[in-house]
Amino acid sequence: MCYNTHMRIIGKIKIKRKITPYLQAIPEIILYEAVSKMILVLLVFLLEKLMMWAIYKTGRVAVSSGDFVFIFKSPYGWIAILTALIMCGVYIAFDINVIVNYAGEKVKERPTVLWKIVLESLTEAARFFTPGGLLVLFYATIIAPVIGVGMSISLTKNLYVPNFISSVINSNMLYSILYRAFVVIMVIIGVLGMFTIHGMVIDHISPVKSYFMSARMVIKNLKDLVVQLFMFFFKYSLVSTVIFLSAVLVPALTGLFTSLISESSGRFCAIAMILFASIVLFASMSLLLPLLTMKLTQLYYQYYDNIPMALRTHPMDNIKQMAIVIFCAYLLCWGVTYVIKENFNTFFPPVKSADLIGHRGAGNEGGENTLSGISKAIDLGCYGTEIDIQRTSDGYYVLNHDNTFKRVAGDPRSPSEMTLEQIKALKLTDAPGETVPTIEEVLDVSKDRIVLFIELKGSTADQKMCDDMIALIRQRGMIDDCVLISLKYDLIEYIEQTAPEINTGYLAFITLGNVGELNCDYLGLEEEAATPAAINAAHENGRKVMVWTPNTANSQRKFLLSDADALITDNASQANDVFDQLCSRDDLERMMDSLLDYI
Repeated sequence: MCYNTHMRIIGKIKIKRKITPYLQAIPEIILYEAVSKMILVLLVFLLEKLMMWAIYKTGRVAVSSGDFVFIFKSPYGWIAILTALIMCGVYIAFDINVIVNYAGEKVKERPTVLWKIVLESLTEAARFFTPGGLLVLFYATIIAPVIGVGMSISLTKNLYVPNFISSVINSNMLYSILYRAFVVIMVIIGVLGMFTIHGMVIDHISPVKSYFMSARMVIKNLKDLVVQLFMFFFKYSLVSTVIFLSAVLVPALTGLFTSLISESSGRFCAIAMILFASIVLFASMSLLLPLLTMKLTQLYYQYYDNIPMALRTHPMDNIKQMAIVIFCAYLLCWGVTYVIKENFNTFFPPVKSADLIGHRGAGNEGGENTLSGISKAIDLGCYGTEIDIQRTSDGYYVLNHDNTFKRVAGDPRSPSEMTLEQIKALKLTDAPGETVPTIEEVLDVSKDRIVLFIELKGSTADQKMCDDMIALIRQRGMIDDCVLISLKYDLIEYIEQTAPEINTGYLAFITLGNVGELNCDYLGLEEEAATPAAINAAHENGRKVMVWTPNTANSQRKFLLSDADALITDNASQANDVFDQLCSRDDLERMMDSLLDYI
């Protein structure tokens, strides 16, 4: 339907604030979601194969944060970039467009034809590859997930600001203010544009025109919009809670009575209760976006035509069939419960062990990049400690993370601008009485006590630094006590080629392709990049995986339960406590951790 021939609804329809239409739409939504996701998986599989072929044709195995410039220098690289953009468009089509099209048909009370909606959704995805559409695509795939507002696609929904960037932002007042101002602006842009995709998909309006139309609608109807969305979320939460309690009531009561007779029966019912609760929670979270989209679509038509609208209820002729399906699913869940109980350790293995590596010494528990910090990491029982080295103007190597000494010693000069004597005269703010250590001093303190993960840092991180560190490690006989790591993949490749006996680690926070084939001993992945698929790919190629930098108890818990080999953290004591708690869990706590983490 064109913009100029939009259907007008004659007469006013009394608004019915009911939840029944949404409940009645759930079976169809599940069908549409299942079919669209199957098509999405197939298309993405083919696109990923094309992208991997293009990356391999450039002579590389993966694109990552420390090695991405090459992709702009080859025609195959541009094929990979175009494929990635198309993949985002495909995700938009099947994550958002399908449900918007479906909701539009439901509001207009037209028959919902699956194949027609799928084709229309794919067609509308092409609108995102215009100048204005690319802005919408960028917001939906990058901005919205990072700031947690608006519609985003599942491909990038878990994006967030990496810890190493957020720590820099939070440590600088100006950066912090600017970042928060940026977030506020982006949130406002997202709120004003909440009907943009509706205009693009339903009425085929251009992205820019659709955005400004959406902004006018939001501003004009702001009060009603807030009330409508508040009531939607209130009712959704209420219904979800009732369904949740109903689902766990039978296994909970059964377990309460049978536990008095048999411990095994009580445990069986407890497992069933957790399984049922997890299924309801998963379903509730999965259905929220589609049902919210239906609500927004209803409001889009209402605000567009300035005529109150409501979704209509319809007689449920197939209520018996639905009841039978639900009953069979309920019995199936009991069957799955029995299988889980008999094979519990297979489904929910005990906590895995992961080495702890202190960040910049001992992180928050010792002086940053100091000898006392390294000693503290040893006292905490850390397997290793990560440090940063830079070269002085007279050729020595000292520990420092930032480009300058301003944060740690109040001196705005960089290590490369100062001699070792000048650096030794600095007074460290978080380690009174200590001086900036040289790498030789660190090697003396750490030998046979802790493994050093030496990051080649700053503007002086070059092949000379690699050669000097290789020679020093060989000279000290500390090949097994040191790992040379870097954000620059070319330096890691150089070390692997010139001194393969030296342990290396490549740090990455963005990855694309088969990261497991990158040439290194340790693959250091930022939290967001440390997906189960990436960890498995690394292990299949004989690489170890270290995750940086999980500092919260929740993130430490997550990766201590994963297959990661090591965690670089600022809070090693906390990680030790979390590990002890995980080791002391009973079977049901292990089950809850795994299922809730999946949800």
